[in-house]
Amino acid sequence: MVRGNSLVEDLGFLIGNSRYSDLVIRCKNDVVLYGNRAILAARSEVLNRMLFTEMTEIPCNQISFPDVEILPMKVILKYLYTEKISESDVTTENAFGILHAANFFQLENLQDDILGIYKRLCKKKGNEKKLPELLSRATYIVSSLADNSIIHYLVNSVARIPLDTMEFNRLSFQGLQCLLLMRDRTQIFSSSEYSVFRFVILTAATRISGEAFCVLEKKLPPWNEIEELLNAVKNSSIGEEIGTSVADIISPVVDYIEFRRIDAKVIAKIIEPLNIVPINNILDSYRFQACVKTQLPPFYGDSTIKWDRVCCGPDLKISEDGETVSASPNTNGHQSVRTNKLMRSGTHEFHVQIESACQSCYFGVCGEDLDFSDAAGSQPYGWVLGSSGLYYNDYPYPLPDTRYFGNDNDKIIIYLDMDKKKISFSINNVEHEPPDARWKNLTSNLYFVVSFCYPGKFKILLPDHWIKVKFLPGIFDLI
Repeated sequence: MVRGNSLVEDLGFLIGNSRYSDLVIRCKNDVVLYGNRAILAARSEVLNRMLFTEMTEIPCNQISFPDVEILPMKVILKYLYTEKISESDVTTENAFGILHAANFFQLENLQDDILGIYKRLCKKKGNEKKLPELLSRATYIVSSLADNSIIHYLVNSVARIPLDTMEFNRLSFQGLQCLLLMRDRTQIFSSSEYSVFRFVILTAATRISGEAFCVLEKKLPPWNEIEELLNAVKNSSIGEEIGTSVADIISPVVDYIEFRRIDAKVIAKIIEPLNIVPINNILDSYRFQACVKTQLPPFYGDSTIKWDRVCCGPDLKISEDGETVSASPNTNGHQSVRTNKLMRSGTHEFHVQIESACQSCYFGVCGEDLDFSDAAGSQPYGWVLGSSGLYYNDYPYPLPDTRYFGNDNDKIIIYLDMDKKKISFSINNVEHEPPDARWKNLTSNLYFVVSFCYPGKFKILLPDHWIKVKFLPGIFDLI
């Protein structure tokens, strides 16, 4: 090491160096690090008060943090000396400890850096599927949830996963409680309120016994199967012992379930006979629907369609309002982004405008397991129309009369009928004929998706900006 060439390297040399230090820092389990009082006081107001104001009655060459692990403290010292941390310093396991230490020492910029690294970790291939487990781990580690940016990020991410598609052992009861407590801060919540109730009950049942789970699973089908049970249900009662145990477990969260959003027939025929939910919650729902003569939407929160910040290629940037997405200059090939709106039934349409064209772009739908660092059409869970006029799902389907598009200000509309399993496209208000090929592997959970490269930029057109045209599409049967 040659001294004098780099201030950062020279100050980094002081970190933990007992020879040049005048301060002993004791961490959890009495593990010792070394520091320099003047540098640390100059870089942190908290340390300044502790070293030169509040702690004059104890030895000035020693300071203790019995609740801080050594690894987070090392990261704190590295940042205080060099104003830098590296991606390798933060993992999904240690991020919470570092974040709490950064919060304790009032290092706001460091907190932002940690959150940014954590988001990139979550978006790495494979990690995005572990979000429920990460939220479970976070709520186990962190006792206070109020102002934790990583908790907020995880809640927003898990809220996008339909609970009907999630295995019950992936999200702990603490994680579930946190999700319900904080969902008013989420950008989108992808589960119906009945699905929330079902997940709460079945999660509680897994903590009791296999028998309790099997009994309640038969009584509570997924949301898309509820109509069949309504027509066949005769008796939804369960054993008193199971009902009492479940009621005790769900008591901390049952008031966060909005029963007003659940159809009165479902409450009367399926939920009330279980004798699990407090009668006041049941009566409140009945009274509301009787007096207002309407039912709240079955889904919680804002239903406005936006680009999904979690399910987005690593080099794609989404605007603050969530309506525009663009590729950064360093974007590696084609990447994808989906919308936040889950489609499981009914008819849907998606309007998008090309604000900045790129070499090629693709529009369509995707399933849950898409890799957003790649083009949707090259994967089995993407079904798209390319600007070359070809349809893609793992490989291209040629069109008999190819029509090219993909210029600035082009407007693309995707029409999707989930009940009939049909899709069609409009390009600049002109019908785009589908090919004869059939996509038979369409999944039951779909999102609108766009794939593009630099310098592409795309804007969602909300209903106020839609141009209504007479459109008689040639429908492409997907099954």
